[in-house]
Amino acid sequence: ADDLRALLMALAILVNTFAMAVTLHGTPQSRSPLVNWYAIEAGIPFTMAPPRPSNHPFDQVPFLTDDGGVEVFESGACLLYLADKYASSSAEERAAWTPWVVWANSELDGLCFGAVPGDHRVRGESMSKPEVRSVGRLDQILGGREWLG
Repeated sequence: ADDLRALLMALAILVNTFAMAVTLHGTPQSRSPLVNWYAIEAGIPFTMAPPRPSNHPFDQVPFLTDDGGVEVFESGACLLYLADKYASSSAEERAAWTPWVVWANSELDGLCFGAVPGDHRVRGESMSKPEVRSVGRLDQILGGREWLG
């Protein structure tokens, strides 16, 4: 009876966790598609909402909310929150993907779009140039596996 009760409690917690509705405020021209992509790949149900109004302190997107009252802004923070909420089982597991999320938010955008901080115009890309140190190294890393983390 105690084992059954523990199993039912664990199942109730699991169902409650996955039943939470996630709402993502964003646009295709922002970094919110990164969050959409992860949610779809991870099987996390979500609803898209218009970019504004949201509670993002700088009036930007992406901005994520859930039924539990959690509010998260910035794509990397949204990704880490979703991974923690729906996929993480330990700090060690989280340590496998956290550095990649942080690296992608600080470096990958500039490599893909030639972005300059504070200037959101596309300036050209570097991803097709393996002579660029970060691109060459990323190519080496991905050459031996399907996923980063």
